[in-house]
Amino acid sequence: MTTYLSWEYPEMPENVNKLLLQNDKKLVIIGVIGKSAFPDCNKMVALNILDRHPALLDHEAKEGQIQFYYNPAESILWLHFETTLDAFCMQKLLLEELQNETFDQFLTFHQRMRSRFARMFLFATHVCHLIVFVELSVTFDASLLGMFKALKIIRDRHVLRFLPKFIKNSRTGFMFGKTARLCSPRVLFLFENLPKGYEKSYESISKMEFEVEDNIYKMLRNEYIVVNNNASSLFSIPVNQRFVYYNLNDKHREDPVLSSVNFLHELLKKPSLLQTDEEIEELLPYKDFGRPFSDLSDSDQKPPEEEQFFAHNRKFMDLLKEHIDQALDTGFNDNLSKYKGKSHFVVLSAKPWFEAFKLLHKIFIENPDNEQFEANDADYKAYLENFDKIVNYDSEFFKACCDIGLQKAFSMYNNPTLTYYSAVIHKKMTEEAVTLYRKYARGPDKSVNELTLREMCETCWKSGKQQCEYPSLRGSPCALPKHIVKEATEHSSGVVYISACNCGKTQGRREDPYSIRHANYEFYEYMANNCTLCAKVKHIRFAIFEPSINDYRAAEYDRAFCKTSLSLNKEDEIYSMNAHSDEDNYEDENMSQRLMASQNSHTNLSLSVSLDNLNKIDERDNVMNSSDESVNELILKVKDKEVQDEDKERSVLRQPSTTEYLPGMVHTESPVGLLPQFPSWSLCCVGASSVYSHNTGLMEHFQSGFLTGSNFLLPWDVHVRLEHSASWAAAYEKTRYRKMGEVFVLKIFVGFEYECPRGHRFMMSAPDKVLRGGSGILRDSGSKVVYNNMPLYFPCPCRTKKFDVAQLMRIHVVTPKAPVNVILDPKVRTGEQGYIFILGLPDPPKLSQSAYWMLRLPYIYQGDEEPISPPTDITASNALSYGCLMAGMFGVSEMEVDD
Repeated sequence: MTTYLSWEYPEMPENVNKLLLQNDKKLVIIGVIGKSAFPDCNKMVALNILDRHPALLDHEAKEGQIQFYYNPAESILWLHFETTLDAFCMQKLLLEELQNETFDQFLTFHQRMRSRFARMFLFATHVCHLIVFVELSVTFDASLLGMFKALKIIRDRHVLRFLPKFIKNSRTGFMFGKTARLCSPRVLFLFENLPKGYEKSYESISKMEFEVEDNIYKMLRNEYIVVNNNASSLFSIPVNQRFVYYNLNDKHREDPVLSSVNFLHELLKKPSLLQTDEEIEELLPYKDFGRPFSDLSDSDQKPPEEEQFFAHNRKFMDLLKEHIDQALDTGFNDNLSKYKGKSHFVVLSAKPWFEAFKLLHKIFIENPDNEQFEANDADYKAYLENFDKIVNYDSEFFKACCDIGLQKAFSMYNNPTLTYYSAVIHKKMTEEAVTLYRKYARGPDKSVNELTLREMCETCWKSGKQQCEYPSLRGSPCALPKHIVKEATEHSSGVVYISACNCGKTQGRREDPYSIRHANYEFYEYMANNCTLCAKVKHIRFAIFEPSINDYRAAEYDRAFCKTSLSLNKEDEIYSMNAHSDEDNYEDENMSQRLMASQNSHTNLSLSVSLDNLNKIDERDNVMNSSDESVNELILKVKDKEVQDEDKERSVLRQPSTTEYLPGMVHTESPVGLLPQFPSWSLCCVGASSVYSHNTGLMEHFQSGFLTGSNFLLPWDVHVRLEHSASWAAAYEKTRYRKMGEVFVLKIFVGFEYECPRGHRFMMSAPDKVLRGGSGILRDSGSKVVYNNMPLYFPCPCRTKKFDVAQLMRIHVVTPKAPVNVILDPKVRTGEQGYIFILGLPDPPKLSQSAYWMLRLPYIYQGDEEPISPPTDITASNALSYGCLMAGMFGVSEMEVDD
């Protein structure tokens, strides 16, 4: 085999330089480009110019590398292009991007690979006379049509504008002419594989090649890649010559190392005693003995030796030599119609051609790969900027799809019927718009445009369609457009609740509060002006801040105390009289407020209430009590006046501040001397005790909005034992209450009223039980609510599926007709912050006898920090964890007795 000289651009061996560049012999330039599936990326096997198998060559494939092959005895210079269509080169570039973490998505990667191949192919059409395109598949790759058409557009729009100017001043510029290339190169297609099932005969192979040639020619003509005038074509197709070749030799790409190993393996498996085929045939009883029927049925087919002979003698060089001889003789003239006979074709010697090669390589390959390169020529700059856009025409299609999807999605989001909306609706509409966009969007810009769509939706929402959403004290967002306010009351959630007035007679609609003043004071003042009973009832006045200067302000102080945990043990949850021992240590810090009261009277008696051991009550008391429940007994003790006066002198009263007010509500840790700006509680006497009848309960005209069966108060029997006060006992005996020796029984009616946002009101019969009808109320049922912590919030029974959260709003007390005062000292403990709110009065208020008193609790609680929002979801089992009214809020003290 003739030895070919080979080298890689840009390096050229010294011997080749002397032999090639100093020779004036005209050369035909043949470029080999296309696809390969092997690591060597060599596509020259079918040309029979290699001295050894490509797998045995010491060569490392690299994308963009150009190899030269030259035989001094021939007038041919071979160019072998290693491009991204070679599987190994593409794999290598992909692994590099994955390793460098620059890989975005395969579509973007594929577009880059296609652009790099397109540059190399365009370069080949300017430096070659013949181009051999190697194809691995058995049919023409139709995806190449789009790239060929894009390259023709690039050449017509850009290359023919700048390239003639660039090569004009070179020594070979005049030879290239107006087309700025050697000629319109012919492209020959070499298919390395034959479709399965085809007969390897001259007739069948020739027929198939002619059919493929017709199909390729029609496709190229239909896409205007090849036209009548070769000067305007990207490349040319010979008119009356063959340009398609199918390789029939399956051993061209057979690995020699693997073949040697297989041969050695078969050799080792052969038996030691060899027998010839003739000796074996003689031993057979008849001819074809032992052969399968399939072999016998093929006896009439063409002998495989003829096919092997045809495939062995068939060579691609025979086809290629016809085109080479024509190029050296007359050149190519593939023009049609009126352009026939007019063709530009130049055959150069090695030196001028190589100079033009280096110039064109820099223009088409080196400069585009250099990111720092800046073109001075406007036409060349336009070529560099638009090359990828034209070649990757599908990216423009994908971009158009993304633009259409972006426009439709934003139009759906920007609904003119919605003037403003909340963040939840904005998020929902944005996701709907993104879903619609994804139905249209395709390509590498899909994720980028999705972020753009989200930014557009966000900008549109914040540019006049954003809802205020400032939360109210009950957690509802403001329903007005985004606005700047000076006071919180300028917000409005649009939510309307139903609440009763201070006395409970009149119900009214209330807006969702945004200030603690409106929640606990202004609404009830408004309702008092519209209620016929509120204006007449007797009110207990609460101390409030009264400024002495105009420049008053909220007090600033640090709250330093341990927050009370709401983890309740069994003793906290069930406050029972029978749970105390003989020592009666009633002031356990884990328990609620002690049931006691002290009050002066004209008789100079100071009465304190304590609990006595109920086990010491005599048997006569037990017989008189038909109920099995324990007796609630109070001991009224006489205190000496001198001791009382001494206690009064010890107490130092501090005047409240007139320059600073308490920012929140009064609680147990509030600084002494600070008062709130307005009262959050209300205590009033709504009438005599006769307004309540235990048989009928609370009537609708007196207390409206109660659920059926829950409009009853609970009786609470209080046993009072006298010590050292016969005059009080004598006055007490004039009443209709029972006397059991030194123990007197007081009957007090109490009710713990809950109110839900829908205006439903109901009483509780136990901390975890709603009152259901008055017939089931037993004697002394009030003990269950008096001696237990009552939850501040509880599910309203008005609904079966989703419960509204009802809140403890009123304490009903019907005092006995006896010379005693019922004392109220409520303590409300809230949730996680652990505040314990109180009335804030110097002394607990006394409730007059034989009267109906009502204590209205705050609607919203606020400590030293922000207001405490009520819970939105609650159950009977966890109600106490959100806050409670602590047990032991009632006391009894002596009142004035007329002689």
